[in-house]
Amino acid sequence: MPAPSFIRPVVHLDADAFFAAVEQAADPRLRGRPVVVGGERRGVVASASYEARRFGIYTPMPTARARKLCPRLIVLPGDFEKYEQFSRWMFSYAYDFTPEVEICSIDEGYFDLSGLRRPPIEVAATIRDAIRQGLKISVSEGIGGNKLVSQIASKLNKPAAFECVLPGQEVPFLHPLPNHWLPGVGPRTAERLDAAGLVFIRQIADTPVDWLSLLVGRAAPQLKEFANGIDDRPVVPASEPAQSYSRQRTFDKDQTDETYMAAVLRGMADTLFAQARADGHGVRTLTVKVRYNDQAEDQASESLNEPTDLETDVYHRLDSLLRRAWRRRVSLRMVSLKLSNLHRAFPGNYLPLDRPSEQHEARRRLADIIDRLRVEHGRSVLLRGHNFILRAGEPNPAPALDAERAKRSTGHKPRQRLLPLVVRSHYSFLNSTLSPEAIVAWALRQEMPAIAICDQWNLHGAVAFSIAAQAAGLKPILGAEVRVGDQPLWLYGEDAIGYTSLCRLLSEDTAGAGPPTNIHRRLAEHGTAGLIAVSPDLTVAGLFPGRFYRALVGEADLRNYAKRGD
Repeated sequence: MPAPSFIRPVVHLDADAFFAAVEQAADPRLRGRPVVVGGERRGVVASASYEARRFGIYTPMPTARARKLCPRLIVLPGDFEKYEQFSRWMFSYAYDFTPEVEICSIDEGYFDLSGLRRPPIEVAATIRDAIRQGLKISVSEGIGGNKLVSQIASKLNKPAAFECVLPGQEVPFLHPLPNHWLPGVGPRTAERLDAAGLVFIRQIADTPVDWLSLLVGRAAPQLKEFANGIDDRPVVPASEPAQSYSRQRTFDKDQTDETYMAAVLRGMADTLFAQARADGHGVRTLTVKVRYNDQAEDQASESLNEPTDLETDVYHRLDSLLRRAWRRRVSLRMVSLKLSNLHRAFPGNYLPLDRPSEQHEARRRLADIIDRLRVEHGRSVLLRGHNFILRAGEPNPAPALDAERAKRSTGHKPRQRLLPLVVRSHYSFLNSTLSPEAIVAWALRQEMPAIAICDQWNLHGAVAFSIAAQAAGLKPILGAEVRVGDQPLWLYGEDAIGYTSLCRLLSEDTAGAGPPTNIHRRLAEHGTAGLIAVSPDLTVAGLFPGRFYRALVGEADLRNYAKRGD
């Protein structure tokens, strides 16, 4: 008696330990040896060969623990271009037989063999053997009448599984299995079902939908259908994949406000990364391009060590790329952002071993929630800091930097202004929100020839401040604020020697429990060469011969100063 024929034969293909298997296929010396591919940033195993799994190594285990379990373990960094290439080759064997191929991730997908004259089991076996012989990697295949059954069949007995569930055998195949095999049943849902006594799929199939909805909500009807082997989801052939994502913004008026343009780039990143997540893509390369007021263009690119689908991972990189791309400090007419070097379904399940890992996973969950909220209620339902900058609209353009340079080159002198010396950046925590670049932009708008930065007990912003000031044609004045008792002491480096003295003082004094208790002794020990001092406390004046200035603080000082007339 001939076996029952499939109405719609669906094959689920799932590569076994894909990343590790690709590394072994590419390097014969690794075959038969314990190999893991580890995440460089978070130190966990992304893929483990089956030789490594015999030692109890799994994903996502900390790489350090994996090394203890197997001292001979070979740990390799990810090579995502190579994995993408192998993925394309792997699915090309399915395309040889049918165009109905749905690629779900880099290492698994479905293909529909309806309409083929050859038996689907024979075609599936041919594809599996061709992949093994041609690519030297192992894959598991499940064959069934729908996606649900074929997927479970391929994963049930990995590696190198080849399972066929004939028509009419769906219920006997599914019902003895634990509930976590059903799509949508994660660890938490499985716990709720177990607590309610619905441990096996057969028990879910026997439960009324109304009762089931008390446990899983709106998913109850579909979950009951899945439990009975019913799944009408079609195989959706992959459309032409996106090669990159990009956006650009042409300003109504030429702009020099770096803070605003950085906010524009972050807003673009929000939109583009949401598209990438929806397409199942991770991004490795960022490109920022600027167009000047004379239509000339410059750009800067950066490639990440590992793909990401989170815009929050690249915000700080966009600020740096903008500064690098903006080589000519003249006003800009347009900025653009391009995401390229895309990768499908980069593995993102990292074990939260430390604070950064926990924060990364929290941002990933938050991104999914934000995407859903914005789809349902509009983009304005949730705003980040840069969105408020964008809501205010384009700022009035400051005097163009090239115009400023033109004034200086023609001998035009800007009007004289008092220079603010006690300017704090956001490195003076809780006392300022200005970035070093924003301070320079403000000074430029005020047509100042120089500007100082003087943060409390640190020089963290000195490098970025100096670069921004020199690029804008301003003289940077580097200083820091310390304390003499309850009075401030502002120290400024008048040359490289002074800057070195200030660095030495601050680095040693802040390495312990906080600011020093005896600043006189510290200054005497470190020396004050090259330092200019300003303070209302005159007790330290002798340490700065010819380089100390008294600060007037409060109305009383100003009245006494006016009376003396000096």
